Amino acid sequence: MRLRVLVDQPAEAAWNMAIDEALLQLAAMPTLRLYGWRPHAVSLGYFQAATDFADLPAGTPLVRRLTGGGAICHGDEVTFSLALDAAVLPPAIADSYALLHDAVLVALRDVGVIATRLQDGHPQTARPAERWCFTVPGQGDLVTPTGKLLGSAQRRIRAPTPRVLHHGSLVLHRPALTPFVAAIADTAPTTFSRQALLATLIDHLAAALAMTPETGERTAAESALAAQLQQERYGNPAFTFSR
Repeated sequence: MRLRVLVDQPAEAAWNMAIDEALLQLAAMPTLRLYGWRPHAVSLGYFQAATDFADLPAGTPLVRRLTGGGAICHGDEVTFSLALDAAVLPPAIADSYALLHDAVLVALRDVGVIATRLQDGHPQTARPAERWCFTVPGQGDLVTPTGKLLGSAQRRIRAPTPRVLHHGSLVLHRPALTPFVAAIADTAPTTFSRQALLATLIDHLAAALAMTPETGERTAAESALAAQLQQERYGNPAFTFSR
């Protein structure tokens, strides 16, 4: 089976989230998308209350994700999304996290960054007790001695067919707004390369899914739906502040 790979330039928050939902709804083949954020932004988990973030610095771009979990300050990072049929992943959410996180773990080791996957701690949940995703590492999280390195969240839908959107946020440099996170820059060797990280992430995530990666492009239908979702949902304050 082929894994379509989309490597996008950094984009603004509402557009990023709109594309990911469009892929969840329309992607005809399993799709891995890698991207960044410009300007840097904060994404809320789907179930979080926007009023809990009234203390953000003025002008901070804010968007609500389709996936659950805690808020993330998206600065200098590699963000990836997977949109695919649910049958491709293990049915248990914890097992699907373990599969994907182990692939990221090996990719990190390829570029000289050593992390571990926690075997204990609180389980993954769509409605976390902490408002920030990276505050307290839990079961299955990737960590270094300085804290949590990878933030993940999922959305699973049943209709028209069972599908999964998985979000992963891999920190390169620690954002000032969330100084408690771990970052690749903490321990990366001088030979570290962002492009090398992207390449090995693609290879190991594809291998974990037993797929062959293939560079592709969005379809016209996916782009059209993303534009609609950007206007009507992710760029709409009524959605961002709906909780």
